[in-house]
Amino acid sequence: MHRENAISSRGVSELELDVGRDGMRDILRKVVGIVSGLVKFIPEVVEIEKMSTTELYVFLFVGSEGRTMNSILSKELGISRPSVSIATKSLLKKGLIETHHDEDDRRFIYISLSQSGKATFDKFLDAFGKIVANVLSKLSESEAAKLNESFETLVKFVDSINSLES
Repeated sequence: MHRENAISSRGVSELELDVGRDGMRDILRKVVGIVSGLVKFIPEVVEIEKMSTTELYVFLFVGSEGRTMNSILSKELGISRPSVSIATKSLLKKGLIETHHDEDDRRFIYISLSQSGKATFDKFLDAFGKIVANVLSKLSESEAAKLNESFETLVKFVDSINSLES
């Protein structure tokens, strides 16, 4: 059975049986390596360097997705509501995000980037784009295509895990 089909039709727990404990440890080691390696892609932007990890996740989510709420941040990022609340309060103090009450139901509070936050996010995107372009320029066309295909497969895998949790 093709590995992708094995994941979607049988679920992750059955896949674990196929891979075994040492195989899962190896996969975890590789995932940690990928995550820690991707952290190096975070460009040196002063405002971002001063953020906690949770603040960074919240900031990047709001910058990427636009207007959102703490409850959505908590669910989508897999971070507790109290931790998200602490991060948003800190980002508010830093002037990087702002809050808006829903016009129809003032109980709902939306979060979005402030002007300063948009400028910081734009700096981040520009620097990130240069880093990615530099890495991609060192790959052949076929290597870049394989990387893109692998990235798309990884996104599908993460989506399949997220759908199992829902």
